[in-house]
Amino acid sequence: MVTAKIKCQSKQESGEGDARQVTVTFAPDYADGRNKEWSLYTPALSLTMTLKGAVADRFEPGAAYTLTFEEER
Repeated sequence: MVTAKIKCQSKQESGEGDARQVTVTFAPDYADGRNKEWSLYTPALSLTMTLKGAVADRFEPGAAYTLTFEEER
């Protein structure tokens, strides 16, 4: 398993009501050295998700989150 600390960079909304969608963009957060394990040789990460409005409301610009990569078996 590999984890990455990421920060929400931006949110762009489109549509209204039940059709509301939000594109949420994340970038790595190197502040506390947590990403050092995976970023030593390739220090880059980019993540953009388009979510239903209610799900996107869980993410706030500037807030940090943990992204987990775990092999599916």
